[in-house]
Amino acid sequence: MGTALKVLYIAGVGRSGSTLLERVLGTLPGAVNAGELNAIFSRVALQDQRCGCGEPFSACPFWTTVGQRAFGGWAAVTARMAYLQPRVVRQRHVPRLASGLARASYRHELEAYLDITQRLYRAIAFVSGAEVVVDASKSTAQLLALRQVPGLDLRVVNLVRDSRGVAGSWSKAGLRKPQSRTGDTMGTYTPPRAAVLWSALQLECEVLGATTPHATRVRYEDLVARPRATVERALRDVGLPASPGALDHVEDRSVVLAPRHGVAGSRSRFTSGRIELRLDDAWRSTLPAGARRVVTAVTLPQLLAYGYVGPRARALPAGAPR
Repeated sequence: MGTALKVLYIAGVGRSGSTLLERVLGTLPGAVNAGELNAIFSRVALQDQRCGCGEPFSACPFWTTVGQRAFGGWAAVTARMAYLQPRVVRQRHVPRLASGLARASYRHELEAYLDITQRLYRAIAFVSGAEVVVDASKSTAQLLALRQVPGLDLRVVNLVRDSRGVAGSWSKAGLRKPQSRTGDTMGTYTPPRAAVLWSALQLECEVLGATTPHATRVRYEDLVARPRATVERALRDVGLPASPGALDHVEDRSVVLAPRHGVAGSRSRFTSGRIELRLDDAWRSTLPAGARRVVTAVTLPQLLAYGYVGPRARALPAGAPR
């Protein structure tokens, strides 16, 4: 298998700023941000979505080279992986992935899925010349599966955002997927559904973090308020401390990001140059009071633990972007 490949995996719930964090981490020397790799077969390749460089996936020279090196071309594996993924790494498969108790047919399909995934990671590292692949897939099922791949050195960052902000974001309808070339819109959840999803996924992230040698948690709110200090601390926690000058692209209230080849994610994928960081707390005025109370009640234990409410609540520093 060769030298272990470092994969810096961002886990958590969607609409929490993972695209921003992934791009910041992928700008570090020796790192490459690949986007949400769990979407590369099921959506990106099948729908020929736009790469972060702006080109359609099929026309992007980086991903074309990756596909050739890994599989002899994307056509050789895309349909197979789009079939396998929902069968082996959906959220409902978390218990069997965690316990290892599964039928032989499931284990056989999982092995096939992980073999192709491992080849993908190694091709990304080879083509980019990077030592660390940053993957913003977020899925805990995908992370549990990756833990079974020999030769992957997983480092995990659990990115968490206030559950009420997540619920507010998921309730917005009609948001266009920026990477789509056909005008597709992003999915929605009702606030109660988003709260249950947030609570369950965060519980899984806590368990995974406790059983992973190199893992940490980052609050979205801290990332936008204190980007440099937050990223520095996270990198130390996962055993990848930043070298002198490695975080020159991270400033007090902004980050400087160039176009890269990450796939899927939010509209911030296609914003480059100096990006001023502003806390998205629109939920405070847009999330109905009743929905806010429901989300708070469902997620209260974790809101307390993470310092969002209660006596341990951590306020943003004076003058921080709001």
